[in-house]
Amino acid sequence: MPAVHPGPTSVFVHSHEASGKLVVEFARNPKDFPLNNYVQIQTSQKPAGYYLVMTSEQAARVINADLREFMWAPGNEAPDGNWNVESFEFEPFECKRYAYPFRMDMETARNASWDIVAQHARYAAQQAMTARTVKVLSELTNSTQWPASHVLSVPTIPGNDSTKWDGATVANQVIRNSITYAAELILNDTLGVVRPSDLRLVISSGLARVMAKTQELVDYIKSSPFALAQIRGELEGRNTIYGLPDRLYGIEVIVEDTKRVTTFKGAASTTKTGALADNVALLVSRPGALTAPSGSISFSTVTLFAREGWEMRVETKEDAWHQLVYGRVVDYFDVKLTAPAAGVLFTNVIT
Repeated sequence: MPAVHPGPTSVFVHSHEASGKLVVEFARNPKDFPLNNYVQIQTSQKPAGYYLVMTSEQAARVINADLREFMWAPGNEAPDGNWNVESFEFEPFECKRYAYPFRMDMETARNASWDIVAQHARYAAQQAMTARTVKVLSELTNSTQWPASHVLSVPTIPGNDSTKWDGATVANQVIRNSITYAAELILNDTLGVVRPSDLRLVISSGLARVMAKTQELVDYIKSSPFALAQIRGELEGRNTIYGLPDRLYGIEVIVEDTKRVTTFKGAASTTKTGALADNVALLVSRPGALTAPSGSISFSTVTLFAREGWEMRVETKEDAWHQLVYGRVVDYFDVKLTAPAAGVLFTNVIT
């Protein structure tokens, strides 16, 4: 180190304490991920098994308006037979185990002026939740997993007249028409079990920005009783930053803003993308709480089967022989589109 003359920054040894041990990091709390608002978790005592799917027809089958098939006339035997039982099918799931590891020298961990192990555990937890999100969205946006009637190309929805959401106006109302058409489809195919309060419209942050600028939604928000509060910046809500309400046409709106890095560490440039593409949208059912009670009846569109005791487990250990500190977040899960009749995949959403 070369000799220097005395100065305000050269007469003492610089240290982390001078900043109050400030640490600047961008580690997202796993509880803050939008995924928690549109997926349901079912814990499993075994890594693999089956879930039961009932056919949704018999519970609403009334063929004749005069109810002749159910008539029980005096002096006759009551209606009987196996014609009024429902069919069912067992579908498999198989949890896979994933580890998000980190390792550092023990001296590094001890000498760091901040809790560097805990910091990397937070990074690993965010990585695990990002991976969960990518896995769930991969399942939800795979059109082959859906019934053909529940994959809706926006321009071909009846009433949209070949218009996509970025062309939505007060006159054509294509966003509203798309949502209400899909909700009615879900209502029909679930025999009215799934209600609008159970539905979530899942869109990317990029699509949210496009939707907020359309004439249809500008007029929708302008006409709402919360318009003045929004202009003043007084309106609270998780979607305020995008200029969207938290509920649109009676449906809760979830902006899926999870980001992922798709380039290797050390690459010449870093590529960051949204976990959900801008040209698709999802209308899914998520009734009840995030975690479904064991043995419950559920009509969540997508279910994450989590191995009991292994869900987002943080583990650390020290290896005295090699003077290393090991850490990892372990996750053990599978993702299944358990109730596709209770959801819709919108494609060709914007130009």
